[in-house]
Amino acid sequence: MNRKNVYLGLFVFGILVNPFLVAKDSVATGFTPKYDNSKLERAQANPVVSYSGILKKATPAVIAVTTKQLVRRGVVDPLEDFLRRYYGLSRGNQPRFEEERVPAGIGSGVIVTPQGHVITNAHVITDPRTGSLVEEVTVQLSNKKEYEAKIIGVDRSTDIAVLKISAPDTLPYAILANSEFLEVGDVVFAVGNPLGIGKTVTMGIISATRRSELGVLEEGAYENFIQTDASINRGNSGGALLDAKGRLIGINTAIISQTGASIGIGLAIPVNMVKNVLNDLVKGGGLKRGFLGVILDDAPNPSVQGAIVDRVEADSPADQAGIKPRDVIVNAGGKPVTSFNQLRVAISQTSPGTRMLVKVLRDGAEMDFYVTLDLREDSSASPIPGVLLEPLDVSNRKQFQVPPSVLGVVVTKSTGEAKTFKAGVVLVEINGYPITSVSDAERLLRRGINRFQVWYRNKFQYLAYRIP
Repeated sequence: MNRKNVYLGLFVFGILVNPFLVAKDSVATGFTPKYDNSKLERAQANPVVSYSGILKKATPAVIAVTTKQLVRRGVVDPLEDFLRRYYGLSRGNQPRFEEERVPAGIGSGVIVTPQGHVITNAHVITDPRTGSLVEEVTVQLSNKKEYEAKIIGVDRSTDIAVLKISAPDTLPYAILANSEFLEVGDVVFAVGNPLGIGKTVTMGIISATRRSELGVLEEGAYENFIQTDASINRGNSGGALLDAKGRLIGINTAIISQTGASIGIGLAIPVNMVKNVLNDLVKGGGLKRGFLGVILDDAPNPSVQGAIVDRVEADSPADQAGIKPRDVIVNAGGKPVTSFNQLRVAISQTSPGTRMLVKVLRDGAEMDFYVTLDLREDSSASPIPGVLLEPLDVSNRKQFQVPPSVLGVVVTKSTGEAKTFKAGVVLVEINGYPITSVSDAERLLRRGINRFQVWYRNKFQYLAYRIP
């Protein structure tokens, strides 16, 4: 990156080789996050001298996250190896290998439901060498109790991951605020597990909102960060950014620094973006993002803020509404548009089927269009590039003639990038583990060769396919 150094707050050590995850717990049927959409009271007569009472209630929901990887090591008898080299004997049999789980990294997370759903960053539970999920995830609560966590789903385009823990005791959980109400100057607290030293709270203010195009996440990702000067360090990734009422307003993700240490430029994912991903991943069926159907660029004239329409996809929602190339979108859903990236994020965070008012400038005149957003069908909603997966239901079972005895997820659309997976193919197992949801597929797939059991036209078969 040529403009600045960006550090994701993950403390990594050890050898990372095997991204395969072993999931042992089942997902609880309950899912009841608690929301508080009220605004902050910013005009207080007396200054606050301590936030300890608020933080005592809020911070137990923030947990430490540690990961492990399965490493294959060659095992050689030292005496045998010496004798072979001394007498010049051939090795004969191939060396023996043993598998061992080794520490891989440390991060943070936030419990967001009483049922044990946990939000963290996708990069916290990702092997940085291969880009695949880690083998084992353990969380530690404030009372030092540890639990194995199951990975429910991962969205790399927003750097959000959802975990699930099962505990016999009542779990603390965070209350989720409305990040649309945030203002520069609001007091915030960054809570996490920096450098693995234990739970730490730092205080600052919101320095800016809607920070984008920083190159923090992978290309094509959705960046819409809260910027804060509250100290964030390596290991804080996945931790909580709390407001003055102790509510979750963001997930700490990265810092911008020339040294790797905090210099007062920390970035957090807004909680409203987290809510959408959380609901989609827990409820299954893939990520549901709005789709407008335009290729965008920033307005060429600095005096005009907005996003210029470079191209309109045929038969897309934008095309059906009457939006044309060279239109400049200046408002969407009642919110001003100042850049194409801001509009792109806004559309992606709006539910498919939403009827949205879009204001454009055409030849200097403002025009209104009502657009009903479609479902974005791309690789961000599927773990297999070019393939759209859906859980089996009555409708698609009838469409593809899948009998009730077959369980899995069905391919409903393929772009041709993965010709092996035709429409109507049911993925039954991945790498030896049965799947029943798209999030199962996301969790079990790894980069490289994967082994599938599939059903197609009343026949089961095994096949191998490489995930890039």
